[in-house]
Amino acid sequence: MNKELFINGYLERIEKKFSLSRNFAFEILAITALLDQSFDEVFHNISTIVNGNGEHDGGIDGIYIDEDDNECTMHVFQMKNGKGLGDNVLSKFVNDYRNIFVYGNSTNIPLNSKVKSFLERYTNIVSSGKIVDVKLYFIFSGEKEKNDQAIIERHQEENNELAIYDINDLYDRIDNLISENKKRKNIDFSFMAEKSNISLKRDPQALISFQIQNVKAINFRLKALDLCQLLDKEKEINKRIDTVFSDNIRGFLKYNKTNKNIKETLESNYSEYFPFLNNGITIISEKIKIPNDMQAGYYPIETTNPVIVNGLQTTSVIYDIYKDDRTKLDGVYVLIRLYETSDPDIVDKITDATNTQSPISYRDKISNRNFNKYTKSLFESNNIGYLAKRGDTFENTLSKQLNESIQSDIVFKFWYASYQELPEFAKNSKSKLLEEIFEASSDKSHRLYSLFNGSKDSPIYNQLLKSYEIYRFIVRKRNENIYNDFINYADELISYGIYKLQKDFEEAYPEICNSIKDIIDEEKKFLEGKNLTYSHNGYFKSAKSRYDLNKKMDFIEKNEAQ
Repeated sequence: MNKELFINGYLERIEKKFSLSRNFAFEILAITALLDQSFDEVFHNISTIVNGNGEHDGGIDGIYIDEDDNECTMHVFQMKNGKGLGDNVLSKFVNDYRNIFVYGNSTNIPLNSKVKSFLERYTNIVSSGKIVDVKLYFIFSGEKEKNDQAIIERHQEENNELAIYDINDLYDRIDNLISENKKRKNIDFSFMAEKSNISLKRDPQALISFQIQNVKAINFRLKALDLCQLLDKEKEINKRIDTVFSDNIRGFLKYNKTNKNIKETLESNYSEYFPFLNNGITIISEKIKIPNDMQAGYYPIETTNPVIVNGLQTTSVIYDIYKDDRTKLDGVYVLIRLYETSDPDIVDKITDATNTQSPISYRDKISNRNFNKYTKSLFESNNIGYLAKRGDTFENTLSKQLNESIQSDIVFKFWYASYQELPEFAKNSKSKLLEEIFEASSDKSHRLYSLFNGSKDSPIYNQLLKSYEIYRFIVRKRNENIYNDFINYADELISYGIYKLQKDFEEAYPEICNSIKDIIDEEKKFLEGKNLTYSHNGYFKSAKSRYDLNKKMDFIEKNEAQ
């Protein structure tokens, strides 16, 4: 009952805010929860709803292309606000996706402007030589356990990229996001390090321990079952297990190829070799107490508030097996690297260094910096929800009321495109951009330190608010779509142009867009003369687009003016 009241409350507010039917409101809520984007961002830039309806959406309810440097992931959504989940509806979703994105709409079905622009962007990315990872999400408002399990399992086995979510998953996801902002209750836990089975006569050692300045380090071997006891305790005290994982690493990636391999190894007849085949788990604790010697045949290590900063995927797979059949973990061990420190800079360095295969969320890492606190206050005083970290979409008071809201990384992106005068970098490198801001918030030698050092007198706050106002205006004009298809690719360059022109937005916008249209035509002619193909995606990612606009508009760049 609480679940229905909770979700219906959001649906009613979404219906009212965006003037949508209940079915479309369900789509917005589901995408918002699974991507942790703002409601406004989902409605304007991810949902395939055009003019309040889903006509000509090709069977696709939402598309999000997350492109950064050399990596690109496309998230494709279909929702059903109904209790049943049949074979045909799942097959149709997969076939709709394949028709549009695998075969390039080979059946020539009519597509609305949003779906068409996503297809064009996807095609441009792939034709540039980049591989796009695809994730398919099917979400329905019923419960999986009340539907045919064989159908669900068959579709997920046949389509590795497909994930199926029901109303319980959606409710849990929203609850998880909200709980990420709640303070974790203290956990005291003892790891029982395994002694050596080689050195038996004298000292059956278990620990490699040392200290560098104020950081203690201990390496040891641990039963996989003991690791699961930590998660059991976390669940008992904090009512969930994700609180034991650092905010600085990405969440469980379900059963992708790597995690399937981990599961197969753990369930194989050679699972005892697991410590040789896995990099182990890295844990940081506020306090550690180490025994001076073996005690009654044991090496207990007392810890306070241990947090897993590397090994989330391994731990999650182990715990899944544990919940299903703990006997499968008998005789299985994992390697543990345990550190004692409360120094946030050391925690960041260890987390970064041990997560080379997982992207670090610099958005989360800078969320508690002082400059972000002042920015949040400024935005909220202007009745704008400023979403600085994961979970803010559902925890922030303004976004709960479904007032206007924006994610911090989007604000930073358009600040970089305008005030730093590098729209192509803003378009290409969101993770590098956020990393630079993170470094600028603590490194006194950084060129941007004076902006992000947390001073309440920094000019950055007004700059970020102005950047958001430019972005909000551009999104509104883009959805009017009075220009041709380039308008779906040029947000950053238009933002740069409006900033440079220093005119009223309504006056500046057509002037900038007409100039961009002209430089595109010139670029196409230039490439045709060399028998080369023009691509919106490639052009707006290049510094040449900025250079061409500068030349067309007689803009003087910041470094030239200096």
